Amino acid sequence: DEIHLLSEAQIGACVDLFSINDNILGLTGTLSKWTKRTLNEDLGLHVLAEYPIEKAIEEGVIVDYQITVVEVPLDNTVRNEYGKKKIKKTELQQFNYLTGTINRMMYSGGNTMFMRLARMRLIQSSLAKLNKTKQLLQQYKDERVLVFCGTTKVADSLGIPSHHSKSKDKEAFNRFAEGEGKHMAVVKIGNTGITYKPLNKVIINYFDSNAENLAQKINRCMAMEYNTPDKKADIYIISSTEGVEAKWLNKALEFFDKKKIMFL
Repeated sequence: DEIHLLSEAQIGACVDLFSINDNILGLTGTLSKWTKRTLNEDLGLHVLAEYPIEKAIEEGVIVDYQITVVEVPLDNTVRNEYGKKKIKKTELQQFNYLTGTINRMMYSGGNTMFMRLARMRLIQSSLAKLNKTKQLLQQYKDERVLVFCGTTKVADSLGIPSHHSKSKDKEAFNRFAEGEGKHMAVVKIGNTGITYKPLNKVIINYFDSNAENLAQKINRCMAMEYNTPDKKADIYIISSTEGVEAKWLNKALEFFDKKKIMFL
């Protein structure tokens, strides 16, 4: 189950396992074209059957959805300390510095991995995206909302209950999943295998370019609820106006109907 989550080490173990088993069936609700290629090339697995999201909506297995992408410019007023020298810059200035450095290193053939990671962490902890998330939570203060964050610091700064590896109250998350409380922020937890009842609104504060990761988050609020037959999932994705994050988002939305995506 959830075969799209196989790591390289697990794929290696599967090679040995498959050599003594003739009948293999892998299951997943989110299979990107890249994972499909990997499973085919490394394990010889081919797709036997597909059940797309739109078909599941049509047949009443899951509910329909609306995705709203809220674009915000990176903050250019609050100065933070960056790097070993603790140079004070705004997050926009730091983003531009990192992007310029990456471009120069690419031109000269340098390794840009660490700079790209630094830029990713900057977006993960963006003040502008944090403030926009707070605004949405205030707007929907009386509704149940699940927020997916990229860092524990952001999750703990929203002014709502949060759940992650450092959380002391481990039961708060379970209570929310069972229907208790209005708001909950999570980090790397609650993406898969969890049914939240009831829930029709999700805010995604941070995402990467992985379509499977984003689909799993969005699917958390698309479960059919028989006591609310007219339910429609309402998903807000907070994105900066920077081109690099727009590219991540374009790739990450692979599974979803472009007609159901609105940009603000």
